[in-house]
Amino acid sequence: MKLHVISVGRLREAYFKAACDEYASRIRHYLPLEELEVPSATGDIGNGSGHGALRVEGESILRQVPKSSKLIAMDVRGERFTSEQVSQLLQAEMSASTQHLVFAIGGAWGLSPQLLETANLRLSLSSMTFPHELARLVLLEQIYRALTIWRGLPYHK
Repeated sequence: MKLHVISVGRLREAYFKAACDEYASRIRHYLPLEELEVPSATGDIGNGSGHGALRVEGESILRQVPKSSKLIAMDVRGERFTSEQVSQLLQAEMSASTQHLVFAIGGAWGLSPQLLETANLRLSLSSMTFPHELARLVLLEQIYRALTIWRGLPYHK
């Protein structure tokens, strides 16, 4: 199984980039991982509600999702999993021979309704809202933690 993390916007701060690179490197010891960044839509694109930006960003993300993928949308209104449940999810997808497991992280406006409807799962990191850089870091850390739980390594205490 190959993991994909598709994010709206790039990592601007060096400390976020360094931390994400560290966890991505750790994950790659267990599974292939591809990180993709799609550009954030500038301005509101339309009526000031963000709907235009959501549509443009959602289409950009969906174009990057490989065929035969399972799509997990990171959404504040999604299901909340424990780290152990994330580990079980990854194990189940590996057992099911899922070829591509894609995690999508939205920009300032979140994720488009079209993308959310397309997703196989909506997953929440927290009831709080995070900037996309922090959400990406937390997601990568949780994926790494889930893999260490699966392997029985002492990282998860």
